[in-house]
Amino acid sequence: MSDDGQSTRPESAPRQWDGEKWVRVPQPKAPAGGLSIAALVVGIAAFVTGLIPWVGLLLGLTAFSLGVYALTRKQSKVLSLIGGSLGAVAAVTGLITTIALTTWIMGGGTA
Repeated sequence: MSDDGQSTRPESAPRQWDGEKWVRVPQPKAPAGGLSIAALVVGIAAFVTGLIPWVGLLLGLTAFSLGVYALTRKQSKVLSLIGGSLGAVAAVTGLITTIALTTWIMGGGTA
């Protein structure tokens, strides 16, 4: 405790002197940002087209990359994680379908 009766323990919100007493300054919310929204939109598109060879793979990798980049830029965590996760799922399914199609073509293309 300090001399004025207030705790000296660090607070989660920063404080500022207003001339008479210390007041807490509210922290602004992080804006959604263009990168996190782009990661979400591309992630949804990748998830929908995930079973199409090459398309799902490329869109999935793009969405995952955008999601990681948006997280490093301190943009909306929820949108970035959802977009990146959808992109990762689409990239895995796109990779599987691309490998299956390539194997089928290399094997002669007959069922």
